[in-house]
Amino acid sequence: MKAGSPGQSGWTAHRYPLGSKAGDEVRILYVNVMEYGAHPGLDALAHGLDHRLQQSGIELRTLTVDVRRPDWIEGQDQAIRRGIQAGVDGIIVYVLDPLQPAEAVEAARQQGIPVFSFERPRFPVAASLVYPNFNHGVYMAEYLASLLPVGARLAIIGGPEVIDDIELVTGIVHGVRQSGFTLVNDPFEERYRNLQDVAAGGREAAQRLLADFTDLAGLIPFNDETLLGTLDALEAADRSGEMKMVSRNGSPKAVEAVRAGRSHGTWDIEITNIGAAVGDLVVRVLVDGEDLHGESFIAGLGRLITQENAHTYKPWTERVPHTPLREGLE
Repeated sequence: MKAGSPGQSGWTAHRYPLGSKAGDEVRILYVNVMEYGAHPGLDALAHGLDHRLQQSGIELRTLTVDVRRPDWIEGQDQAIRRGIQAGVDGIIVYVLDPLQPAEAVEAARQQGIPVFSFERPRFPVAASLVYPNFNHGVYMAEYLASLLPVGARLAIIGGPEVIDDIELVTGIVHGVRQSGFTLVNDPFEERYRNLQDVAAGGREAAQRLLADFTDLAGLIPFNDETLLGTLDALEAADRSGEMKMVSRNGSPKAVEAVRAGRSHGTWDIEITNIGAAVGDLVVRVLVDGEDLHGESFIAGLGRLITQENAHTYKPWTERVPHTPLREGLE
């Protein structure tokens, strides 16, 4: 093992040499951020991760700390420390706050356990995978610009106070302004945000927005779960079909809405590939013996799904097996 400074490089001395786990039983802990079934995209991401690790003979275990809990930061910290006590060979965290859970991650690193992350934190990890969130937002807005005239009135429903969603909404706002739309609301105002990041929260945010604004030509719910709730709110308000819409994730239900003409596009981020990409980082360190020096890697851009190409879309369950995830460390 090449030991390094415990600075931003992300390295510390492992308890076994890099690559020495090849052929051995390896157990990885993923600290999941929502209860299974609450957010299909997060479920698909975990299955992509699990499938990639299984291909290299690595066992994935999960401990779920739902971000909707007020004590989720403490819960993440406790989950990582449980992994340390259980002697896992590596830990994966989904970074929501770039400053958390720094202390628990450092405790793992001091015990020689490499930590990997979805999104890049401001504390050292072995390697991280970041998403092109800002780009996605810009491209979504630009697509609506091909469907609507310059100056059209448009609204955005924002998301939770987590780094990937903040970057995405910032990109949407930039794209909307760059495209010459008239943005009628502030998607960072709590009234117009789906802070729960589930369909029910999207419905509530859309209801508030629809009560405040009429005559909208376009609407961008920041992700597919928000879109699904928005469609319910539009139907209840008898405003279905009033505006052009696009969202992000490429979920099966959002694609169904596109095919039915209820939405005009969903950006498919190929979420199972994102999970698999973090699995690749784990394999490169623990099996292949690479020293990744705390490097940040970037996920692929994906593509926009519209009615024109929806026939080429493959549902998440057909991309990787959705075998049951193993919750717990016992």
